Amino acid sequence: MFDKILIHANDFFEIARRCEFPEGEVTNDNLPLIVPEFVNLAFACELYIKSISQFTNANVKKIHRLDELFYKLSANDKEAVYSLWRITNGNNVDDHYYVRQMFRNNLETITDVFTRFRYAHEWATTTISLEHSFTSEQFVKFSTLSASRPFGSPPVYSGFLKQFAISLKTYAEQLMGKQYNS
Repeated sequence: MFDKILIHANDFFEIARRCEFPEGEVTNDNLPLIVPEFVNLAFACELYIKSISQFTNANVKKIHRLDELFYKLSANDKEAVYSLWRITNGNNVDDHYYVRQMFRNNLETITDVFTRFRYAHEWATTTISLEHSFTSEQFVKFSTLSASRPFGSPPVYSGFLKQFAISLKTYAEQLMGKQYNS
């Protein structure tokens, strides 16, 4: 079952990759691809976590929120994904409380991207972005425009979804490699 879930996760990741376009190069042709990119990345994340959980026997079958899924993983699995995230795209971010809080905040902002962007027609106006899709609770907690957001809070950014997906993909594939090398 682990293999099947991972294969499907990779399929959705590939579709998201085909939808992406270089930052700053938005055109009328590629702008509509942001919604399918986010939806497919979010679904790939869900499936990667479920493949990891299948391998490690975590019970996540009926869960769809990315933060809930992630927190059901073992401490070792969560730490491995977090560590991979810190080096994704050559970031090489040091590990400290602020960085861990940034990770948690960003995970919470993308937790329901699949649903929010799948129904983008309900909230989208002229701008489609992660921040424009926030629920009112997320806006209060995470938006830089919110008066309640403390100064110096870790930032949230839409690039986290892709980095998280890459980290999950890498870790799931490492687990599969260990399974076949055992």
